[in-house]
Amino acid sequence: MYVAVAEADDGDGIAGYVAWSVDPDRRNGAVSHLAVAARHRRHQVGTALCEHAFAHMRSLGAEVVEIGTGGDPFHAPARALYERLGCTPLPTAVYYREL
Repeated sequence: MYVAVAEADDGDGIAGYVAWSVDPDRRNGAVSHLAVAARHRRHQVGTALCEHAFAHMRSLGAEVVEIGTGGDPFHAPARALYERLGCTPLPTAVYYREL
């Protein structure tokens, strides 16, 4: 697991972070976490963090990356970011059942 942190230029602490892993045998990378502080959104922080992680994955032999988010309205900006980065959404279904 790898993590990168973006510090705010204005001394306001952490602007965001990204965490990822790479499976070199499968040539696959996966972003497990991406978060940008509310006041730093829409300032390309998420883009920079993703591009940093993607470059590191490529350097370790990954040819594809998996990145996901929720399908609800709150996560619409994340979906838009991933599509701008060239990611393709795949239809999935997740089921839960109370035990």
